[in-house]
Amino acid sequence: MADTSDRLKHLWGVYGRTGALLAAIVGGIGFPEAHTLVFLVPYLVALMLFFSFVDLSIGGDAFERGVWRVLVANVAIAFLGYLLLLPVSLDLALVAFFAGVSPTAVSAPVLIGLLGGRVQYVVASVLLTNIVMAFILPFVLPIVAGRGVMISALAVVQSVVLIVFVPMGAARAVRYLPTGLGRLVRMGKAWTFYALPPSIFLTTARASFFIRYEVTASAGLLAGIAFVSLAVCVVNFVVGAIIGGRGRTREGSQALGQKNNSFTIWLALAFVSPLAALGPTFYVVYHNVYNSFQLYRFQKGQRPA
Repeated sequence: MADTSDRLKHLWGVYGRTGALLAAIVGGIGFPEAHTLVFLVPYLVALMLFFSFVDLSIGGDAFERGVWRVLVANVAIAFLGYLLLLPVSLDLALVAFFAGVSPTAVSAPVLIGLLGGRVQYVVASVLLTNIVMAFILPFVLPIVAGRGVMISALAVVQSVVLIVFVPMGAARAVRYLPTGLGRLVRMGKAWTFYALPPSIFLTTARASFFIRYEVTASAGLLAGIAFVSLAVCVVNFVVGAIIGGRGRTREGSQALGQKNNSFTIWLALAFVSPLAALGPTFYVVYHNVYNSFQLYRFQKGQRPA
């Protein structure tokens, strides 16, 4: 019985988590009707971040040089993609821009923790890129969109505060709880992963519903958008790995490659166009598939891809 239990644990460790993420992606594609529950995603992400922040100390040393390079690359890749495609098509240029300008996903520290990386590096990237993007995008979008676009910087910053800073403050307060209660809260860290598949499922379902029912575009244009988004995704993960260097390959790759796409999908839908929103929408699927692959390799004891 013990041998069977150990074998099941081993199989779950190697294949279970990867399978759960892939099943969440497939389920989201197959059941787009679940998009009506997408409002739960910020709460799931906030819950994951809360447990990621528990006992995590973020000091000035967390904002090392590589983190600032992630921010520079985040901005540079978005504008470079936009400028390269602008002579071809404004729609494709906006797709590249929105796919590239998305800041680091607030769930990235959760995944890097599962991959055994340095969580502080990615948390610093989350804070830096989300805050900077929240302030600059309201002024940049009217320029790249080519028409009068007005965005409330306050509304964008509020969403970042609620999803990132509230869980951080709550996690910091845990250290002041009575010992027994604090230990009980910390037990929840072992279950952090189980909030990730539902979040991916709902996000993918929203993307699937959007593509199926809300977009009117030719098959050729959709294929072009899908390819541009994939190219931006590959560039982000590769450049991030280069930025991280030999000591922070995994962290740099995730910090630049794993994106807060819901943020830029909302911006594109609200202020630009549904076609522009397809860039980060396709990106949702791409980076989650790659993250599943990364998790599988790590659980098999292999080097990061």
